Amino acid sequence: MGRSTLKSLSIRQALLALVSAVVIGLALTGIQGFLALQRERQAAATQINQIMDLLQGPAANALWNYDNGLADKLFTAVRNLKSVERLEIRDSANAIFAASGEMPNIGNMADHMFGDILTSERSLFQEKPTGETEQIGTLILYANADVITAHLRTFLLSSLISDLLRDVILGLVLAVVFHFFLTRPLIKLGRDLVRVRPTEPLAIPLRVPAGHSNDELGYVASRVNELLGQLHRSQTDLRRIATHDPLTGMPNRIMMSEILADAVKKAMPANTQLAVLLLDLDRFKHINDSLGHGAGDKLLREVGHRLQDTVQDRQTVGRLGGDEFLIVLDGGQSIESVAATAKRLLAQLSRAFTLDDQIVHTGASIGIAMFPQDGADALSLMRHADVAMYAAKGLGGGAYKFFNRAMTERATIMLRTEASLRDALCNNQLEVHYQPKIRLEDGKLYGAEALVRWPHGDRMISPAEFIPVAEETGLIIELGDWVLRRAAQDAARWRHAGPGFTMAVNVSARQLLELDFPERASRIVRECGMTPHNFILEVTESAVMRDVANQLAVLNALRAAGFGIAVDDFGTGYSSLSYLRQLPVTMLKIDRSFVIDLPEDNALASTVISLGQKLGLTTIAEGVETREQLDWLRQEGCILAQGYLISKPLPAAQFVEKFLSPTLVLPAETGPLSAAG
Repeated sequence: MGRSTLKSLSIRQALLALVSAVVIGLALTGIQGFLALQRERQAAATQINQIMDLLQGPAANALWNYDNGLADKLFTAVRNLKSVERLEIRDSANAIFAASGEMPNIGNMADHMFGDILTSERSLFQEKPTGETEQIGTLILYANADVITAHLRTFLLSSLISDLLRDVILGLVLAVVFHFFLTRPLIKLGRDLVRVRPTEPLAIPLRVPAGHSNDELGYVASRVNELLGQLHRSQTDLRRIATHDPLTGMPNRIMMSEILADAVKKAMPANTQLAVLLLDLDRFKHINDSLGHGAGDKLLREVGHRLQDTVQDRQTVGRLGGDEFLIVLDGGQSIESVAATAKRLLAQLSRAFTLDDQIVHTGASIGIAMFPQDGADALSLMRHADVAMYAAKGLGGGAYKFFNRAMTERATIMLRTEASLRDALCNNQLEVHYQPKIRLEDGKLYGAEALVRWPHGDRMISPAEFIPVAEETGLIIELGDWVLRRAAQDAARWRHAGPGFTMAVNVSARQLLELDFPERASRIVRECGMTPHNFILEVTESAVMRDVANQLAVLNALRAAGFGIAVDDFGTGYSSLSYLRQLPVTMLKIDRSFVIDLPEDNALASTVISLGQKLGLTTIAEGVETREQLDWLRQEGCILAQGYLISKPLPAAQFVEKFLSPTLVLPAETGPLSAAG
């Protein structure tokens, strides 16, 4: 396409030069012909006038004397003049006295060019004795048009041929000149443009053709080079935008993938180790929600600075997005050196951050994948580091974890479980079972705890299998709202159980990180026709102790809305007592591990009951399975109990049938449990 275009341009240029030269030459030839015609007309007129001057006197004498002999001599002399075709002598009556030659047949061309001079007339006079002159006749001369125009035709034809030949030669010369001084430089510029690389516009700048540095062609070349320079700068800016995080200025996911791929390529021949550290901030969402996105952005920038200051110069730190950062450690890393780097990073991020005079504490979880044992390419290493990071998150945050193959299997199982659980939630395939709670004082029904169950095929999937998956993937937020809504709907249908009937619903640590959870929970129960005062939200001690300062605001908002707050599995932690008075707790649940050995080993259970009494909190024992356990708890002053001795968790219909019609009453003395009115 390019070569044919260039060839056609040269041909068109040659044709244009040739046609232009011919047209201009013909115009000049026409002007020359017009001037030659004027000269020939003038010369012919002069010649005819001279002939008429010579013949006028003799012709007048021959006519006056009627001398035919003189007329014949006159005609004989005229016949030798090739330019005279016919000569007539007419008398005063316009009758021919004498004539010589045939009447000429004048053609159109001669008539147009010489028509006014081909026929010439002279009056013939004779002088009278009185001295006066008298017109006696007319002398008429008919010129020979062929003789008069012959020279002009010869001149015009020769001029036309010579001028055309000259014009053709001139046109070809102009075509060659144009080709060498215009077309060839344009072709060279075009070839230079073809060699320009879009990714590196300035690598091969256009060369200004020799001899054209100061003319228009040089101007065009220099302007194109300027445009290439602007394109290069624009591409540099666009590449930086495309490969760098706009918030921190650090390499983004695209750039980090390229850097990691290049590091793997270099490490492969030398068989040296490199490490990929995927770092995710702990509690970032809570900071972002509580202080605003502006503060969250400042925190991310500060984190980026600390990471860059901590790693060595040869290492690369980038932000993948959100609160995730990737660090590539190359140069023959050992397991020990990588672990030391991870510890330094965690230590740096554990120090407080100051954001607009606000002191903020965060941390991080780090997943580590090593080349070549954990992956042979950048994608595998990043994926495995991500798996290891989630394993570190599972340790409670503030930790690092090296990848191992078992994590991949666990991640695969988690992915499948998440997909199935999401489908079950969307298709309403989950169930809520209810375990009754009784008052130990009179054995009557106090309320129930709502427990989610997942029937799958011919078996019931244990909550221990899918709740951790929901926690880790964030699906627990949607699942928790679904359980709360279903429990509220069932509680609304069981109003006949009495105004004191309470519904307990478990709340996860992830839900407590949602600042809008108190408002959302209140809206859910009110939409079902209930009030928060009928509900107790159970939070595990470990969940509360993980981030007391940040979750305290959410718990206070829930309590202010009317919800009761129960600490589940109380006593299994190590630092909860120091925070217990700060929390808006209304109930303590004695962990089943303290109940199982009752009444023989009762120190811990007795301590929790005593603590609840002194703090004015309701105590409830879970996992009660024997009459002896129940009797001891009642004697020690425990207020509520639940467990398999009373009932295992039941579907809603069975729960209503067994415990709400009639209401359960526990006999004061030993004996089988029964329902009494």
